[in-house]
Amino acid sequence: MYYYIKGEYVKSGENFVVLDAGGLGYKIHTSQMAIAKMPEIGEEAKVYTYLHVREDVFDLYGFPTNEELVIAGDTDKIVSAL
Repeated sequence: MYYYIKGEYVKSGENFVVLDAGGLGYKIHTSQMAIAKMPEIGEEAKVYTYLHVREDVFDLYGFPTNEELVIAGDTDKIVSAL
């Protein structure tokens, strides 16, 4: 549903980042390696995403490049790895 999200990098946690895009704060689950590749807080960032939908939750998973998203391939493995 979302190919990527581009916006201001506002926050990170243990396994997530938050991008403000158009006034909405998107919490995107990602790896520590991907967080290390992010720009400084307050700068613009672009994260390629996979939307994981379950009955009770919609979770966004992010990758620094489209190639990393494609390489990850099997989306069930993506979710379990993060």
